[in-house]
Amino acid sequence: MATYGNKHSTFAANKQPQKVPGTLFCYGCQQEKRIHSFSKTQVTKALDKIHNLYASHGKSVKRHHTMCKQCTPQQNSTLTCMLCTRTMPLDKFAKAQRRNAEKARCRECMEKCEAIDIDDSEPDQSSEEDAYFNETWDDLL
Repeated sequence: MATYGNKHSTFAANKQPQKVPGTLFCYGCQQEKRIHSFSKTQVTKALDKIHNLYASHGKSVKRHHTMCKQCTPQQNSTLTCMLCTRTMPLDKFAKAQRRNAEKARCRECMEKCEAIDIDDSEPDQSSEEDAYFNETWDDLL
């Protein structure tokens, strides 16, 4: 492999850009559709499946099922609370609760559960244990 004085290699210097096909197959509706029906991300993944310069033998092993814009699912804007069974917008749920939609609990229900748990809890240590743990470093040394 030849290199120039500034250490740039000539690897794939004459490689022609990859031609984009006019149509792609959509696995959602099982139809061949024009390229403008797909998002840029879907087109890139489909082209990587056809030819990937960095994969062995130029082909990607991972199969990507390309889907058109109409078949691609939209982002959820609501969730259903598993405790009160009300469907509410995402801002009524904590971010940690949004990760698992089947077990999501709304902020109202979370506050109610926390209030119940705080009142019913027992002290962590007895008074005898408190005396044992209240020693200082001076007492130990």
